[in-house]
This record gives sequence, C-alpha cells and structure tokens, in this order.
Amino acid sequence: MDKLAIDGGKPVRKSLLPYGHQWIDEADIRAVVNVLQSDWLTTGPNVGEFERTFADLVGAKEAVAVSNGTAALHTAMYAADIGPGDEVIVPPMTFASSANSIVFQGGTPVFVDIDPATLLIDPAQVEAKITPRTKAIIAVD
Repeated sequence: MDKLAIDGGKPVRKSLLPYGHQWIDEADIRAVVNVLQSDWLTTGPNVGEFERTFADLVGAKEAVAVSNGTAALHTAMYAADIGPGDEVIVPPMTFASSANSIVFQGGTPVFVDIDPATLLIDPAQVEAKITPRTKAIIAVD
C-alpha cells in the first residue's frame, strides 16, 4: 500500500466498518418498557436482580451494575485502589476512557503499543514497561 485512503490512496473497504452492532429483541423492549412504567427508573429491584443473575452466570460472589463502560473502568480503578504514584499499563488503541479512568484516580497511564498480528496489547512490551510503580494492566480486547 503506497498511500492511505485518507491521503488519496485506494480504500481497503467499500463500505463503512461499523463501530458496533446491538441485538435487541421484543423481550428486551418489553423489559425496558416495564421498568419505564414502574416506580423505579434507576435503582429499583431489577438492578439487584441483574447483579445477582450476572454474578451467578460468571461464578462471582458479587457483581455491580454501572451505567456505561467509562463508569465500569472508573469503578475498576477505584476497586484496585489506583492513586497518585501508581502506574497502569494500557494500550493506546482503545477508547479514551481506558486511560482517563486511571487519571480520574490520580494514577499515571503507561502506554504500551499493540501487537500488529493480534491488534491486542503486546505482552513483550508490557513486560518491558513494568516498574515497581506498576499497579495494574488494562488489557483491551
């Protein structure tokens, strides 16, 4: 490839590669409508039921439901007690929240590139970046 498409080269795809695709069926729609018509929009009994069901499904003692992926990453950094002086290894090929969740807690993101063959964080580079201040690794798939 001589030129990237953004620089006038030939695109490698004819159609847009979607960011993601959800699958929602009628049961999902009914469940949401039931909650919307109940007295509990955000913290009702369905949340606890979901947490218990999810914990059972994955074999965990507990589960905590949060509103989105950013909140989940922030919660994980809080649970790992990330704070000032702590380093967390993270790939740069990810959504901004992966690094921001570290910063929210006062930690320092340490970026490690991906393995071009897998597009996942490169284990050899992770090993080279581990220091005594490394407290966690966020492996993004």
